[in-house]
Amino acid sequence: MEGILDNNNSNIKENSTSAFLEYARSFGKLQAQFGVRYEHLSSDYYEDGRYMEEQSRTYDNVFPSVSLNLPIGKVQTQLTYTGSIYRPSYWMLRSDIMYGNRYTYEGGNPLLRPSLINRLTLNVSYKWIYLNSRYIHGKDAITQLSRAYSENDPTVSLYSFYNMYNSDKLYTTLTLSPTIGLWSPQFNFLLLQQWYKVETSNGTENFNNPILNFAWNNNFKLPLGISLDVDLGFDTLGDNENTKVEEWCWFANISLYKSFLKDRLSVQLKAYDLFNSYQAKSTVYSGNRLMTGKMEARRNIGITLRYKFNAAKSKYKGTGAGDSQKNRM
Repeated sequence: MEGILDNNNSNIKENSTSAFLEYARSFGKLQAQFGVRYEHLSSDYYEDGRYMEEQSRTYDNVFPSVSLNLPIGKVQTQLTYTGSIYRPSYWMLRSDIMYGNRYTYEGGNPLLRPSLINRLTLNVSYKWIYLNSRYIHGKDAITQLSRAYSENDPTVSLYSFYNMYNSDKLYTTLTLSPTIGLWSPQFNFLLLQQWYKVETSNGTENFNNPILNFAWNNNFKLPLGISLDVDLGFDTLGDNENTKVEEWCWFANISLYKSFLKDRLSVQLKAYDLFNSYQAKSTVYSGNRLMTGKMEARRNIGITLRYKFNAAKSKYKGTGAGDSQKNRM
């Protein structure tokens, strides 16, 4: 199949600058923090050594942040707002096209724009009850779609990345974690509600069906310092971005843990998905392609032996300012 696709060589050179300012003040019981972050990024795109003006971009963004903490009796409450940006990885921005098979090519998109993220978060806690709710709005959400590679041969599809519609998601988690003698149960309820548009073969459709996840984790302190964990959980059907989960699924895990030599040596025996039940049919809608499959169950049993040596503590005091750039590579 040599010669089907043209050779190319793309190169991206980026320079970025950022500054952050924060102010904190107390208003009685109310603790408030206000911040603002400025980011400047210039991206120069070269194709086979030639500067490409259309693919080269300059961004200047200002992201505010607000955090409010207020105790109401014994209830702790926190409300935060943050603005941020998701920059596409360099892999997404590449111009080369890879051959998958006679019907499918895969490639990047050098014209991709970053997604602007606005996040509003509410945290409420009282003793062993904890509530977290996050509303996330994304502008110019990035999604991966399959489209015809050319008008001359629509049977060949190009799988690439595109800025599509805005994305709105609500995550709400309720956690109950009491301790009853030697038994420490934890109940987790997670609701995912999205407002998401998807490009399908029938046109643009709304994928707004919620998904509920429930997990019941149990820890038992047994004699001889043995710890027993029994975890149960299930997921409902619903929509997650451009995927429709069409079946319920559930799991059951169990593990035993014991440490020796003042916690230097530990042994853990774990059985994951005991009943081979954590599998569900789902359909991915990606432009002119429709992919239906069933999540593969992965029941397994394993044993872990771990020994802790006298590891030297790191003297590094940095904050990892370049992590976001390294993660894009």
